[in-house]
Amino acid sequence: MPSGKPCPYRYIWLGRTFCAVAIRERRYTTAQVVPQACESCKACDIIREHPCGNLNIGIEVDEYRGTLDVEVFYASCEATVERLFEFGDCGEGKCPYWKPADPGQHERLREEAKARQEANRVE
Repeated sequence: MPSGKPCPYRYIWLGRTFCAVAIRERRYTTAQVVPQACESCKACDIIREHPCGNLNIGIEVDEYRGTLDVEVFYASCEATVERLFEFGDCGEGKCPYWKPADPGQHERLREEAKARQEANRVE
């Protein structure tokens, strides 16, 4: 069943669904996602509520015993170079660094992620 929650970071490559902002720094993390993992992810809600061009998102998709889950996400402001934990002051008219999100930013992130996968493909 589709999640009904479209995410601008999701993309498909070779029939599988991946996240363009997945962090792959630990042994049990992956970039592959399934609807249940995306449902547990808070990144979509954050970018919908706070569509700032300075917002930089990263998530950890944990793969454990055949299940995928997103429990950890990171958000940082590129203007202040600080990690964000609260978003109450993040928004147009609330923050002096706020700027509208670039409409092509998500597409570029997806294309960069696909290119990395293609470059690392083992034939």
